[in-house]
Amino acid sequence: MHSNQSNKSDNRPVYLDIFNAKVEKIDKADETLLMSFQVSSDFCHTGGRVLQGGFVATMLDCSMAFLAFELTDYEKSPMTIDMNINYLSSGAPGKYLAKAKVIKIGKSIGFLSSELFQDDKLVASASCSAKMADINKKYLKQMKETVRK
Repeated sequence: MHSNQSNKSDNRPVYLDIFNAKVEKIDKADETLLMSFQVSSDFCHTGGRVLQGGFVATMLDCSMAFLAFELTDYEKSPMTIDMNINYLSSGAPGKYLAKAKVIKIGKSIGFLSSELFQDDKLVASASCSAKMADINKKYLKQMKETVRK
């Protein structure tokens, strides 16, 4: 199993590595982001066959946050205020794609949504509102490297 401590010097959150999270495509003009995840049976229940819902939520939240980081040029950190998730079908171990898009980003609040797919099956959708907090400039480079890695 995986350690909850990262001994890497880049401070990348461990869950990004555990799920092999990657930003596949960012379209700033359309305000969309495509992000992939690879999930093992370690994060599934029912004999390792059904992905646990909290990990579905993590992937959806992560894709919306990474999109907000990119669109604000890392000037703002989206702090999720609320998130509504619709679980539409079960997921299994394997590859997932999250498609995030902006509903609206204002000066202090952002509204985003994301859909999570496994193959062509829509597993879940989410929408959130997020406080767009200023990022401490000393963390700016680290944030960019985390998202773009």
